[in-house]
Amino acid sequence: MTDFMDTIALEAAIEHLDLEQEQRDAIAQLDDGDLEQIDQSILSALDSSWKKAGFIASGVMIAAPDEHEELPEVLYTIRIRALVQAGRIEGKGDPQVLKTFEIRLPQGGR
Repeated sequence: MTDFMDTIALEAAIEHLDLEQEQRDAIAQLDDGDLEQIDQSILSALDSSWKKAGFIASGVMIAAPDEHEELPEVLYTIRIRALVQAGRIEGKGDPQVLKTFEIRLPQGGR
């Protein structure tokens, strides 16, 4: 189970977003194992170099398994922000602006 944002916290995070009902339904069907799978996909797309968060979110979304095809891109951006908050990845810039926000795996010695 993810200790920094589980499915209940995710539901609260998307409550105010303008999403289609099938996107909300797809998110509601996720369990904590699905979130960990998504997080691992994000982590696997990163290394020590800075990458645009929007690029990573889009790439992970495109490569997602069929059972996640209805998930909106905003879900992946929420997961990226949660990973930054949890210290599992580093971020620089404004996390609300994915075109300029950059992420990478944490550097040693921190």
